[in-house]
Amino acid sequence: MGPGGPLLSPSRGFLLCKTGWHSNRLLGDCGPHTPVSTALSFEHFIAVGMAAPSMKERQVCWGARDEYWKCLDENLEDASQCKKLRSSFESSCPQQWIKYFDKRRDYLKFKEKFEAGQFEPSETTAKS
Repeated sequence: MGPGGPLLSPSRGFLLCKTGWHSNRLLGDCGPHTPVSTALSFEHFIAVGMAAPSMKERQVCWGARDEYWKCLDENLEDASQCKKLRSSFESSCPQQWIKYFDKRRDYLKFKEKFEAGQFEPSETTAKS
């Protein structure tokens, strides 16, 4: 046992319970009485036989991402209007994928503005 509960999930074979972010899907592997604050983020797992997400899991993740992005587009990037979809996105995807998709969206939005001639560099960038 670690400070937050079991360190190794016998069913999955990776570090699972400590302090950090959680996923409802993975929290079940810790046990029914494991506090939410003890589940680890995807990026902190020790890859000991950890399998890649299945095709169904990937499709659910991509669908949640697409719904969240659609909400952001419809609400002019106002994330407060899309909290439920963001939560669904975060619970459907591995943490590293969420980071990647967030950076990808930022890049795509930048590229879209740049190509349309709407990009305005910040004062710091313009001076250098």
